[in-house]
Amino acid sequence: MIRVLLVDDHVLVRAGLREILKSAPDIEVVGEASSGEEAVALTKKLNPDVVVMDISMPGIGGLEATKRIAERDPAPAVLVLTVHPEERFGLRLLRAGALGYLEKTAAPDELVAAVRRVYNRMYYLSPKLEQRVIQQHLKKTLNSEAEQLTDRELEILVLIASGKTPREVAEELCLSRKTVDTYRARIRKKLGLRTPVEYLRFALNHNLMDESYTRQ
Repeated sequence: MIRVLLVDDHVLVRAGLREILKSAPDIEVVGEASSGEEAVALTKKLNPDVVVMDISMPGIGGLEATKRIAERDPAPAVLVLTVHPEERFGLRLLRAGALGYLEKTAAPDELVAAVRRVYNRMYYLSPKLEQRVIQQHLKKTLNSEAEQLTDRELEILVLIASGKTPREVAEELCLSRKTVDTYRARIRKKLGLRTPVEYLRFALNHNLMDESYTRQ
């Protein structure tokens, strides 16, 4: 049985949510809260599996309450259900620890499906919010240090990190020694790497090498 805590400052909203969830044979509403502070306190007292959380409430509000609940160990899954469009709070709430975000305009069966999904520790997001999460991840990845390098620079970095000399790198890639030195200068300018040890440390820290390299 999935034990759910409802958090919303409107009594009628909570009553409607309770009726929807009551129709599901595997879901039980074990408590209700009308504020963020009450949500945190009841989470500690009732140990629900899922907290269905509104954002705009008196006191600390849903965002801060989600953060505090997510810090518990073990923490219940938080499903945000709100009138606010996801582009306003979606990413913030996911960073705070929520596993799902659903607008109150959603159909009743979608709420039941979302509760079941977050209970199983799976994210429940709209296609639009999923795209935003992917875009944020790609943006972060592309800004990482390793992504500053071109494909050839990255290839040369890994070869040097594996213990090959510049001459051996040139032979393996069918390049001139002067060309390899030019690429090394570019790597030094971008990352500040100079010695083979620094190359190796960087490659290991950024998961650029497999075990076969490290054994050489």
